[in-house]
Amino acid sequence: MLKGMSSQWHLPPQVVWVLKRGGSHMRWWMVIVWLLSGQAWAANVLVIQSYHSGYAWDAAYTKGLKEGINAQHQLHFFEMDTKRIPAREYSVAADRAFQAYQQLKPDLVVLGDDNALYYLLPKLYNEPISIVFLGINSNPRELLDEYSGIAQVTGILEQPLFVKNMAEIGRLLPKEKRRVLVLFDSGNTSKIALDYMQDQHKLIKENLGIEADIRSIKSEQEWKHAVEYANQEGFGAIVVGLYQTLVNIDGLHAAPENIVSWTNEHSQLPLFGFWDFSIGKGKAAGGVVLFGLEQGEMAAELVTRILDKQELAKYIPIQINRQGRGVYQPEEFARWGLTPPKDWTPIDE
Repeated sequence: MLKGMSSQWHLPPQVVWVLKRGGSHMRWWMVIVWLLSGQAWAANVLVIQSYHSGYAWDAAYTKGLKEGINAQHQLHFFEMDTKRIPAREYSVAADRAFQAYQQLKPDLVVLGDDNALYYLLPKLYNEPISIVFLGINSNPRELLDEYSGIAQVTGILEQPLFVKNMAEIGRLLPKEKRRVLVLFDSGNTSKIALDYMQDQHKLIKENLGIEADIRSIKSEQEWKHAVEYANQEGFGAIVVGLYQTLVNIDGLHAAPENIVSWTNEHSQLPLFGFWDFSIGKGKAAGGVVLFGLEQGEMAAELVTRILDKQELAKYIPIQINRQGRGVYQPEEFARWGLTPPKDWTPIDE
């Protein structure tokens, strides 16, 4: 098995029940008949993750996939690890992912997040497979048009709830403090999200009366400087976007959990977030967030339609993530003297 690849296979519940009942010839014959029946067809599904299983977003969406895809299908995982390796190594990671595909020859490939789609679609578009993508921030239409081949493609788009978040944050801040600092790292996903947000910047300022300063940051030191001086610069809140590709003073990957905990400890302003993994005790106080679990569940629904209901992927429309939910951590909200909106859900973590 290639480095970065893992597998998970579940016995179908009918087989598990028979095996638990004992070892008679009749029972084993029932198993054989069941396995040879049409309903027992088991597909190989290769999930190519842009990031790694220890990353909270990946852990959440893979959970959604595992719970939502029929247990008779075998799931295999390959991690490109692009949150922790330098960008110059992305293409090498993509080559290894394609080797995993060639070794496995799966029936269906799930491409998790932008890097997997960007680097693997050019390698897979002429393969006789179905592809389901998830967590895609950019508009994939141009890429899909350029690499249109035998493979049938559908998937789930992920768009940060920028306008909705700014509107909710604006309600929580005094009018004189409606300047919000939005911080992102400089990874590919951040660049795509930033382009999307910049397009809505004027709308937010004119319609909501909120000034948003959106920054792309490369280093841990630059991030800390932005946090420490935000209050002095007249901001009323900080939004913690993505921070997983920041590097330290030695040019090495900075631990994301250290970045968010330091930010929580040293910020003089309330913190908000766009994704569920950034909200919690010792993290951001709240926000209208996207959930990795939901992306996985939605992608699993598409996989089910393709594998179990025999629908053609090319006829299944690309979908956009559902509306997200407002969540808050009570202790963090209390720390800043904020009253949560009535429709936000408290979380204990």
